[in-house]
Amino acid sequence: MRLDGLDSSFALLDDVPETLVPALVTNPAGTLHERLHGLVAMRSSMLSGETPRELLPWPAQQVQESLHEYLNAQGLLKYCHGNEEVVDALLADMLEVLENKQLEQHRLQTVLFEQYEQAALQDLREKLAKRAKKSASRGVPVLSPEVVAELESRALATSWSQVAGAGGWLSDVWEERLVVWETLASVFSDLGMVVHLGFDLSKGFFQSHGWLDMVRLKEVLALLPQLQEVIRTLGRMKASEDNPAIEMIMESMTTTRVQKREVKTPFVPMETRGITRSDSISRMLPQEAALLGHPVLKKLWHAKRAEHALLSYAVEGIELETFAAEVTEDVEVKRAGKSRSEECGPMIICLDTSGSMAGNPETIAKALTLECLSVAAQEKRGCYVYLFGSRDEVKELELSPNEQGLDRLIGFLSMSFGGGTDAEGPLQMALERCKSEAWQDADILLVSDGEFPSSSDLASKITRRKQSHALSVHGVLIGSGGHAMEELCDPLHRFDSWLDLAP
Repeated sequence: MRLDGLDSSFALLDDVPETLVPALVTNPAGTLHERLHGLVAMRSSMLSGETPRELLPWPAQQVQESLHEYLNAQGLLKYCHGNEEVVDALLADMLEVLENKQLEQHRLQTVLFEQYEQAALQDLREKLAKRAKKSASRGVPVLSPEVVAELESRALATSWSQVAGAGGWLSDVWEERLVVWETLASVFSDLGMVVHLGFDLSKGFFQSHGWLDMVRLKEVLALLPQLQEVIRTLGRMKASEDNPAIEMIMESMTTTRVQKREVKTPFVPMETRGITRSDSISRMLPQEAALLGHPVLKKLWHAKRAEHALLSYAVEGIELETFAAEVTEDVEVKRAGKSRSEECGPMIICLDTSGSMAGNPETIAKALTLECLSVAAQEKRGCYVYLFGSRDEVKELELSPNEQGLDRLIGFLSMSFGGGTDAEGPLQMALERCKSEAWQDADILLVSDGEFPSSSDLASKITRRKQSHALSVHGVLIGSGGHAMEELCDPLHRFDSWLDLAP
């Protein structure tokens, strides 16, 4: 036995994840070679977010059709695209289900075959009984090998159809995951994120890590259209000095082109078309030439030639004529557009996380942060957050539409607010950040309940920045206080009615 042939037969095992190998090897359906090809092809298709387009060697045809229909109906494949962990976990559960269905199919096939066999023997006995009335011989009913093979094939097809149509392809945990994923999908699309959901497939992960808080906060945002309007006014309109945009314009253009056409003319003797009258000596008929030999009739010949009345052969041909034609057509023209484009600048948020913000204000503050990230992702704007409490308690949070930004966001959504309030430190840091080139067109949003002191030095810095760079410091006052925010913020948005909002 050649060992290299054995190696080539099972080379596909290298493409199968180790977690799937035991279930694949011990599965009773088909041969190991068929299972290898079927699993590798199915895994590749699922990673592409679709079902196999061709019939695979394994599992049975009825099983494949039912399974593909189930996966498409449940919407699982869109979460499999490019996500190996989800695909492998899904295939592991599918292999277990296929093994159970194989055992059920084998049991059902045996029962069906016995029923079909008994029915066939009974039918054969009745036929033999009718023949026995006509003759003295009586035979023993025995089914031929061809009939037995047909009954086995029929039992096999029927058993697989019944097992495949019974459903139960995946456990209830996958339905729970689908519910969570579908709910989060709307949040992720607003955040401009393509997040792999499969790195922890347990439902408890979503509950304990703040994922579902995002869904709850999106519901809060739906009740607060004022909040969305505030965020969209942040960031001054800035002109971009990048290369001018290239505009593609369709214009109607008339051009003169030299063209050629075929024209029928007698001056190109290509073929004879009949008899005509002309003054052509080369094409006149012989009887006209005979007039020249007569002393009197030759005068007639000259008169006929002068009148173009000589009987002649009519010839005709095709000549290529060159002419100038005006052509109007739509052409695509590239033109430089505006070299200065207007877009909103970035946003800097100073968010009060002190103990006085606990409760409903905390919910509003977190909803505000989530909406800021959503707007920043949709409009491709920068978003930077300073979380402040007591003096020297400032945490910086840069929100970006990627997995790292999502991790930071979830960490923020999971935290609890507490401590004192010192807004001067984060505002000083925000003003310092506005001096950098990337953030010079940013506006500042201060979110607080207003229970903090303010210094004249901070107010002077904000005033100077407003005069030199048209800085706007927006304020969202959540509560009844706000004397300090009235001095620092213009405009100041008061949302006292939000305190009645259920968390």
